[in-house]
Amino acid sequence: MHIIFTKFAQYDSTMTTSNRVRWVFDCGNWFPSESDWSKVSRSIQLEEKERIGRFVFKRDAKRSIIGQLMIRKFLSEATHLPWSQIKTKRDLNNKPIIEGFNLNFNVSHDGNYVVLAGEENISVGIDIMKNCYKGGKSLNEFFRLMHRNFHLKEWAYINKGTDIKKTSSFYRFWCLKESYVKATGTGLTIDLKNICFVPQNELKKHSILNDTKLFINDKLMSDWSFHEYLYDDYIITVCIKGSITPVNFKLITFQDLISNAEMITEEDENYCKLFLNKEEQP
Repeated sequence: MHIIFTKFAQYDSTMTTSNRVRWVFDCGNWFPSESDWSKVSRSIQLEEKERIGRFVFKRDAKRSIIGQLMIRKFLSEATHLPWSQIKTKRDLNNKPIIEGFNLNFNVSHDGNYVVLAGEENISVGIDIMKNCYKGGKSLNEFFRLMHRNFHLKEWAYINKGTDIKKTSSFYRFWCLKESYVKATGTGLTIDLKNICFVPQNELKKHSILNDTKLFINDKLMSDWSFHEYLYDDYIITVCIKGSITPVNFKLITFQDLISNAEMITEEDENYCKLFLNKEEQP
């Protein structure tokens, strides 16, 4: 089944807040000033600020801090708590959670985009991949190393057609697997080749596909749904526990993200200068 959309919708702060959100932020058009970086780095928890400060390149730091801002904005709007009262921690699988509320959220990033999916009372996982092979090895060598992570039926689906088609299929299946293990909280420690996805249709640009089936050890797992999006050169997959109508992503701006942000840590001029002196990317 395909649900058609023309493009990412624009985030609108005047609309009634829903606890079901799909947000996307374009880091490729965000070049933070020292003042911007000071504000956002003071608007997240200290342990997250320190973790982000260890990134070598600006690109990785930007994507990570935008993910943190998305999480805090979602939680503040969903709980109606002030930004300064939002406190997350990481569970045993290093997944951020908030105690006292049954809110589930997950972020992912690749290329220029950072995405967030948020739900209430429903497990959710998300993954995004730019549909472009960027490894140092040949595609054949990359596939040789990676095929052990796929069921034989999946690999038969991936390993046909042109190199462009093979690459697209590979990233599609990888997003499906990543979104599932992120939703379950198990991480990539499970045997991925026992997880078999069976697509019913090809992805189409500007549409949401929600009929791919999941089998684990050859048993159909009908209690999981997968909403697949193909937007420009990006594949986005949202994994949901249960059956629920897909929703479109909303493009959120930097001003949207910080509109209700509060600075919760002390000013750190050196932290900002270290960021500005980093290279953008490798």
